Amino acid sequence: ARWAGGLCIAQSIKIPREPRAGAYAQVVQRLMETSTARGVVIFAHEDDIRRVLEATAQANLSGHFAWVGSDSWGAKMAPVQGLEEAAHGAITILPKRASVPG
Repeated sequence: ARWAGGLCIAQSIKIPREPRAGAYAQVVQRLMETSTARGVVIFAHEDDIRRVLEATAQANLSGHFAWVGSDSWGAKMAPVQGLEEAAHGAITILPKRASVPG
C-alpha cells in the first residue's frame, strides 16, 4: 500500500490488452486481497468495465465496491446494462468538452 495525500492506494492492477479466460475474475480476486479497500478507481474501455462488473456479480460481490470511473461508461448504458446491482452507487466523471476555434 502507498499513501498519497491522505489516501491509501492499496492496489494498482492492469487489465491485460488481450485478456485470457478468467482474467477478469482474477482482477476481482486481487481487489479482494486488501479486505478493507472498498473504493475502486477504474479507467478502462467499456467492454473491460462490463467484464469486471460481470466478474464482480459472479463472485457475489455486487455492492461491495464503490466504483469511480471515467467517461467511457459514465454516459453509456452498455457497460452496466443487466449489471446495475454490481455498478450501484458508481461515480463516473464526464469532463465537459468544448471545441476550440482555430
